[in-house]
Amino acid sequence: MTKKFDITNNDLNKMFWRSMPIELSYNSERMHNLLYVFTLTPILKKIYADNPEGMRNALKRHVEFYNTTPQIEPWVLGITAALEVQNAENDDTMGETITAVKTGLMGPISVIGDTLFFTSGFRVMAASVGATLTISGNPLGLLLYFLIFNVPNYVCHYYGIHAGYKLGTSFIEKIMASGLLQKITDVALIVGMMVLGTLTSSYVYLSTNIRIVYDQASIDLQAILDGICPNLLPISVTLLFAWLMRKKNVNATLLMIIVIVVGIVLGTIGII
Repeated sequence: MTKKFDITNNDLNKMFWRSMPIELSYNSERMHNLLYVFTLTPILKKIYADNPEGMRNALKRHVEFYNTTPQIEPWVLGITAALEVQNAENDDTMGETITAVKTGLMGPISVIGDTLFFTSGFRVMAASVGATLTISGNPLGLLLYFLIFNVPNYVCHYYGIHAGYKLGTSFIEKIMASGLLQKITDVALIVGMMVLGTLTSSYVYLSTNIRIVYDQASIDLQAILDGICPNLLPISVTLLFAWLMRKKNVNATLLMIIVIVVGIVLGTIGII
């Protein structure tokens, strides 16, 4: 592969500063997507300066849903930037590979990030030390709270961008040669489907009050559905909405409004 682009430390530093407010673009539909694109823009503008079609394809790739722990996300951004450079050097032929790698890393790296910064680790440590000193009247508690959490935060952002980029330049050759990419994609698909089913059964509630009367017998439709498959209605509605968003480009906000309106109407007349 011929090297066509010289990505400098200055380019990566621009990504570092842009990655700091990654959650400012947080939205319920696609999470971090806008700041993800914003962070990659210095690299994308450089490598696709003479390839408008390649730039459009890259923007479409990265404006899709993405969410992971913000403090660890720069590692993925660094790898993504390296793969985009390789893509530009290979005449925009690696788009699906970039998406697969990016998506495959999202879940595993979130587990690491959440453990280090949120569910335990630096946040708990910072709050414990800071609160103890502050309660005792020591103003250094506030400063230590800020430093204990944010020094690792800044270090992870900076080295994540730089180390992720260096890793990414050889990452694709290694995983293609070992067959790891297909394994990552398969595992990500399986885990994603498991998570979809679990979250749907846990957080989507829908049942029907319809009863079928035949002669002297009364049959509960919901009992029949539960006998076929528990939570059949919630998973069916979830899959319908996923199909509408992916295949028909129906806006998620519109679907939420429809759910509210239809739910009120059907609930009022006693169907659900």
